[in-house]
Amino acid sequence: MARPRALSGADGAKEPHSVSLKVLRLSRPSLSFQYPLPAANTKISSKAGLSFPSDNCDSQFVLSPNLTLPPTFGSAYVGETFACTLSANNELPEDTSRIITSVRIVAEMQTPSQVSSLDLEPSAGEKLKDGLQKGQSLQRIVRFDLKEEGNHILAVSVSYTETLIGTDSQAASGRVRTFRKLYQFVAQPCLSVRTKSSELAPVEVENKSLGPYGKSRLLRFALEAQLENVGDGAVAIQKTQLNPKAPFKATSLNWDLERPDQSDSPAPTLNPRDVLQVAFLVEQEEGQQEGLENLQKDLRRDGRAVLGQLSIEWRGTMGDKGFLTTGNLMTRKRV
Repeated sequence: MARPRALSGADGAKEPHSVSLKVLRLSRPSLSFQYPLPAANTKISSKAGLSFPSDNCDSQFVLSPNLTLPPTFGSAYVGETFACTLSANNELPEDTSRIITSVRIVAEMQTPSQVSSLDLEPSAGEKLKDGLQKGQSLQRIVRFDLKEEGNHILAVSVSYTETLIGTDSQAASGRVRTFRKLYQFVAQPCLSVRTKSSELAPVEVENKSLGPYGKSRLLRFALEAQLENVGDGAVAIQKTQLNPKAPFKATSLNWDLERPDQSDSPAPTLNPRDVLQVAFLVEQEEGQQEGLENLQKDLRRDGRAVLGQLSIEWRGTMGDKGFLTTGNLMTRKRV
């Protein structure tokens, strides 16, 4: 008969922690919906279907002027800032002789490509000089810019010192305890970007270094981009900008184009599944030597040139900011 294995400390029942951790996502509220009843119904008041009935409420409008908090975690989109509150709460009962001190919260974000340590912002007006009293909480705010699609894991570690106070009001014993929790969510794209480039006829300019009849050919390209709203809510496009790579310069051909005969055009709004077409004129700068050698090498080797990166800024329905930058955009390969 085999001898029974000795019990280790890990095999015994684990004592519950005296500190609990709560994670609450910080997001903006939304306008509450109301569903007014027809005024022709005399048995039931038309205000019965309103979220917050009042005398000056428009019964024909489905959006009320009142705000409502998000009922769920919601969607996390690439380009936006993910924010949440980490709250470590003292769960000791009132009749205990233990105290909690030296509470510390550490957090990191695991993205599909890397692990990043997070800076924690203290909450306003927090004073914990004598440790975490019974019923008190230590709160920290986390902010992280979402730049990748896919699974994200928020890993939070909490450590604290639990001290037992004896009958003489002196510390009888103490120990350091720690635990770790993981919170997983998926970052989805809010805007889908598809680009296409077309080579235009080059411009010939005089080049004095080539003699009295020497001319240089300056390359020109047209870059088009389709922006599709693949999120759940409407977004307002604030800015689309092409950051050209030398020796190119870029001119926007969109609503922000300066025209002396027209006033400023409002920023376009994209509802879910709407598509916006934007375009840029990319031209080689005359006399620009920076990047010219690399451009010539790329054209000889691959028949393609790097035009630059496209930056897009937008705002959500409640003013949430979003920012997206594409990778290097290339021209079509020359035949």
